[in-house]
Amino acid sequence: MDAPLSKQKRFVDWLTQHSASFQKLQFREDNEGCGSVYASTDIAEDEVFLTIPFSPLVLTDGLARKALPDSAQSLDGRTALTLFLMQQRLLKENAFFQPYLDMVPDKIHTALEFDDQDLEHLRGTNAYLTVKELQQKLRQKFNDTMRIVGGELKEQDGYTWEKFLWAETVLSSRAFPAHLFGGGVEGEIVLIPLADTLNHKSRHKATWIKTQQGLEMSGAAASKGDQLFNNYGPKSNEELLTGYGFCIEDNKDDMVTLKTNFSRDPDQERKSAILKQLGITDETIHYLQMDSVPELLLVAMRVMAMNPAETGYYFDLMEQQEQDGTENEEETLKGREQRLQDRNRRTALVLTKELQFIGLRNEFAMLDLIDMLLSTKARGILEWDAQLSAPQNQAQEFAQIYRRGQREILKSCADIIRGMFSVLLEESQSSNMNMERAAFIGSNVQQGALVQAERRPKSSDTYCDAYFKVKAHDEARSMSELKQEAIQQVLLTASSIMNEQREGVFGEALMSAFPGHGWGEKDGGVEEDEELDEETEMAVQMEQDAILTCFLIFESRYPEHFKRFITAAKKFDYSSQLDEDMRDDVQDLHQSLQDTLEATDPEKFDFQSTFTAKAFLWATGLLETLSLSLHIDGDLVSGILAPRDAAPGS
Repeated sequence: MDAPLSKQKRFVDWLTQHSASFQKLQFREDNEGCGSVYASTDIAEDEVFLTIPFSPLVLTDGLARKALPDSAQSLDGRTALTLFLMQQRLLKENAFFQPYLDMVPDKIHTALEFDDQDLEHLRGTNAYLTVKELQQKLRQKFNDTMRIVGGELKEQDGYTWEKFLWAETVLSSRAFPAHLFGGGVEGEIVLIPLADTLNHKSRHKATWIKTQQGLEMSGAAASKGDQLFNNYGPKSNEELLTGYGFCIEDNKDDMVTLKTNFSRDPDQERKSAILKQLGITDETIHYLQMDSVPELLLVAMRVMAMNPAETGYYFDLMEQQEQDGTENEEETLKGREQRLQDRNRRTALVLTKELQFIGLRNEFAMLDLIDMLLSTKARGILEWDAQLSAPQNQAQEFAQIYRRGQREILKSCADIIRGMFSVLLEESQSSNMNMERAAFIGSNVQQGALVQAERRPKSSDTYCDAYFKVKAHDEARSMSELKQEAIQQVLLTASSIMNEQREGVFGEALMSAFPGHGWGEKDGGVEEDEELDEETEMAVQMEQDAILTCFLIFESRYPEHFKRFITAAKKFDYSSQLDEDMRDDVQDLHQSLQDTLEATDPEKFDFQSTFTAKAFLWATGLLETLSLSLHIDGDLVSGILAPRDAAPGS
């Protein structure tokens, strides 16, 4: 213990010699063997217990550059500090900052120091790719730096990769942002001896004050013997692991990061334009926290789940807002900038309100997409959990804490999505749901003006994370069970039509029209493990669409289980959105089915008054606008959003 004590005494003497003040502090190891700072006597709340003069104790990039050769002057500030730390370490006893660096561990176990075995314990998580990328970038940074300064700071003289990595981890784990103290610009950092010895405690009161002489620190009250803490600010476990080398159990600031990807969406351009008005781009990172799904993620996923009709409607709405406020030839440049700012702000406000709920079809599709996203991310972690060995060192133990936190956040957010799905399913079957406003695009516009009435039974303020968390707690069904219920109650499929109608006149007609469909089997009569070629798959899809189209027309004339939906649907005609090729296909379908259906029952399948070409166009437009697919237990079930009427007495 003599050596550590002598290092500690040299450090204290060095600080005191250069006017640092810390009379109420003492240094010793904490329960985990780390050097920490404790109160030697009681400290009152907001009492200054630490003062560090700027000069000569604070390490800045300006100070570093003065000690480095000419070749290093073009480097950025962080790299200059990295080389300076290496230089000071190599000078040993001749270095001014040696007493300080003696207190810095020879190896700081941030994730940058993880070896292959440690990295394995991050498999399946965001941090795995983050750390791999950081390690590669840091190695490249070392190579680039040595190409610049290698003529004067040589590897054979000690400027090695290992020391470069050590210096970088010193900065990542101990540096302070310079701008917090009124100096430097965003991104610049400084090292503050003694101040960086205090360990982090989340949400702990810690106040830094800049004075003419230096920096003063105060904070929460402490009793004699209490450990004193700094507060690095809200840090997730991923940030703590990669930058500082530790994780916190039950970290209230922990999060899971997500990015949305529109790259394969055929309507990417218009959807991106809509999201851009809200400040959302392909690079936007969404942060999930415990029991908290960010609203911007829901908005982004609603836009991602838009079908062409929805995209066109909201794109036109955006353009309409952007065209308001015509340009005045006499307006000044400043006036024009103000007008454009006001226009963009107005457009963002309108879209923000409108995108809280687009419609039943879109909301079900959006929740299905997020459920798939969260399930895939959680599954990636769980699958690796089963393959990992027990932790063999502290780095791997921290990795396990991080993994556990990621799983818990994902589960809590998945529960909120499950609560949202449960509420939506319940509302879609409720008589309190205005089917016209809730299900159909354009129903919220009258004579060009937005209708302010809510499109859901409750006010928009009701639908928040806390509300959905309670609903999820009270909902005993799993997400798969809820989706099964949705398929039974709100998703009309060709399969459900065939199963329910096979004994009736409609079923008889459909069996004649589509004899090979496979009544009572999976849609299209396809075996569970049978793979279809592209041509056959398209034929099956066309047949299923034809069945749905015919049923919508039949139900519009003889409503049985969908009266509420059909009554609202009759007020909307989306056939104008069908392109010429699709209109020709509909015409062909109409002609091809006439003889078969009329032969079954010419009264109910009257192609002169009910099953007209116009009716086929109406039903096809409805199908194109309200088509919905749900992922459930590895299968994709497709149909049209068509909530059934509630059972009597329900």
